[in-house]
Amino acid sequence: MSQTGVSRSSRQRCWESRDVYYACLTKNGIHAPPGTDMSGTPGPLGRGAFRDPPRSEAERVQKAADERKNDPCTPLRNEYEGNCAKSWVDYFNKRRVLDERQKQFYAEAEARVAAGNRA
Repeated sequence: MSQTGVSRSSRQRCWESRDVYYACLTKNGIHAPPGTDMSGTPGPLGRGAFRDPPRSEAERVQKAADERKNDPCTPLRNEYEGNCAKSWVDYFNKRRVLDERQKQFYAEAEARVAAGNRA
């Protein structure tokens, strides 16, 4: 995608291809787009929240490549990445991971509250 300027129609193509790709991930029960590296994300949902040991740059690149090989939505991912700037793809993917974690957190909290109300 050209970095010179982004037209309304190219933004729309980006968002539409992102939504189609994410729908495929959701259908396949995948919360984090394969290959998404959250290690540089600050705060409790970033590096500190992972149980994985710290990895070198080479290990992170290899892990991301291995995950991408197993992506069941590869054709849709390729279209998404082709329609969006890399910085947008990185942002959208990290945002999806954080949103999915937040949904899980709230669902678990609601379940604890419901369990407490039954006691």
